[in-house]
Amino acid sequence: RYLRRRNILHLRQQTLSQSTKTNNDGYQSIGSFHSDSVEELIRLPKDQYIPPKLPFNTPAHIPNNNIASWTPSSSSQSSAPFANSHQYRISYPHLDRDQWTFLNHGAFGLALDVGLQRAHSWRNFLESQPLRYFDRFLLNHLVHGARCMVDFVTTNEVDAGRIREGTALIQNVTSGMNAVVGGHARCGERNSLVFYYDIAYGSNKKMCQTYHGKENAIEIPFEKDFLPLMRKVLTTTLNRKDGDQNAEIFISALDAAILNVTQKSGTSSVAGSLLILDHITSNTAIHLPITAIAKYAKEEYGMVVAVDGAHALLSLPLDMGSLLSTGNSSQHGEESGYVDIYLTNAHKWFSSPRGAALLFCANPEIRDTILAQPAVVSHGVDDGFLSRFMWDGCRDYSAQLSLPAILDYWNAVDVDTVRVEMQRNLNEGVQILVSYWHPGVYSDKGDGADASCVEKHSAEAGLTLVPLEMHAPMMALVRLPDCISGGDKGTSSAVMGPPKTSTDAKRVQDFLYSHNVEVPIKCVCGVLYARVSCHVYNTADEFERLALAALKY
Repeated sequence: RYLRRRNILHLRQQTLSQSTKTNNDGYQSIGSFHSDSVEELIRLPKDQYIPPKLPFNTPAHIPNNNIASWTPSSSSQSSAPFANSHQYRISYPHLDRDQWTFLNHGAFGLALDVGLQRAHSWRNFLESQPLRYFDRFLLNHLVHGARCMVDFVTTNEVDAGRIREGTALIQNVTSGMNAVVGGHARCGERNSLVFYYDIAYGSNKKMCQTYHGKENAIEIPFEKDFLPLMRKVLTTTLNRKDGDQNAEIFISALDAAILNVTQKSGTSSVAGSLLILDHITSNTAIHLPITAIAKYAKEEYGMVVAVDGAHALLSLPLDMGSLLSTGNSSQHGEESGYVDIYLTNAHKWFSSPRGAALLFCANPEIRDTILAQPAVVSHGVDDGFLSRFMWDGCRDYSAQLSLPAILDYWNAVDVDTVRVEMQRNLNEGVQILVSYWHPGVYSDKGDGADASCVEKHSAEAGLTLVPLEMHAPMMALVRLPDCISGGDKGTSSAVMGPPKTSTDAKRVQDFLYSHNVEVPIKCVCGVLYARVSCHVYNTADEFERLALAALKY
């Protein structure tokens, strides 16, 4: 009896002792995971952080973590278009190039082999002992991936330290945007408004209408009245870095939409409304001047600004330190931003396996209000920003775990060179299409149009939707031959047919697909365009095959 009483007392003392110990003796991470504290790991300064070691060996046939065995020379930025394409193709071995002409990377991406191999290694490790993977390795390595990506989108450790606290790993921009739009509707007043341009991504429009109600989801008319104005901007802004006139077109459309809302509702303010911007539009491949628009929206109207940057990671030189707002108006100046929330996909131009994306927010108040609840609520919802988004149930996290290996690849081949090559190759690809589809447009400049001529005058001649410098650096809309595309009053088409429809676009796209050419056909303002994507692995002959196939329609 005495021994039993002593054991009971000992157990009570043990329980009391455990309850008063530091967190280092109990669960440190979310839920009951046997991992280090996610929030502490993400906040550690760079000089104090120790990256976790991989729990498996890199396959022997993938030297140096599958980084390509070649590196573009320092003169690559001045080399001819498509000069290195065949070398980059080694890193994308799974695409069936013998059968397909693939100019649609912008749709769902194409994964680098280095990412696929790393993801495969993680899946094998998972199946060798599932609890070990989930309990003791997964979260620490997810944090490491998040830290690596923050370093990629910041330029100094001061900014990186600030941005890490507001970084979340998500599966894709769509899931993150559900949290943004749903959170704004939940936190706003009864009739809180959300604004978006009519050229925005389609699912974002549906989210706004679903969460806010159709009457409070305000579509900003742009395509019909304002988009044609962009064709005329290039002659006056070609040598200007600020692109003021481009921004003014978008701002004018925003002003008109807000004026219409305030006049109809009788309200004098839209402060607190959400404005969604696409950094690069999906349907029209336009590169929006988000900094200028966001600055105006916040200073003039007090709006919350969220950017859908699905296409931006790798293709654009992102700097979250200058893009993101901290919420402290006194800090607004030359080095601080005006974007409240930024989301970007890794599976598109960064070329990760599908299932990896990022959400950034440097404003603590917005993190604790609009972003207090992820699209899927789970164990980490109350434990911190990264924790609440990181774990959304038992699923395949290998795409997110592959991010460090993919980043190693891009750094090894030089990110700046990659961006230069993508844009140079796209411009050359557009020139190839123009030379086949519109051979007489530049007859006064010789037998054909060189890339420089096309770049400067393509939109004025109606050959591209907007000037190439206003298109994304790796995607553009090129007008199909006149006999297919139809015409409008804003183009120089000799064939003026009735306006085309999305049904016409589908017919052309299906025809090209039947000829093993994968490229989307877009109908904008009644005219048909091919939206061509150009990553570093695309080649000149692919653009030629597209050009010839379309001429057979």
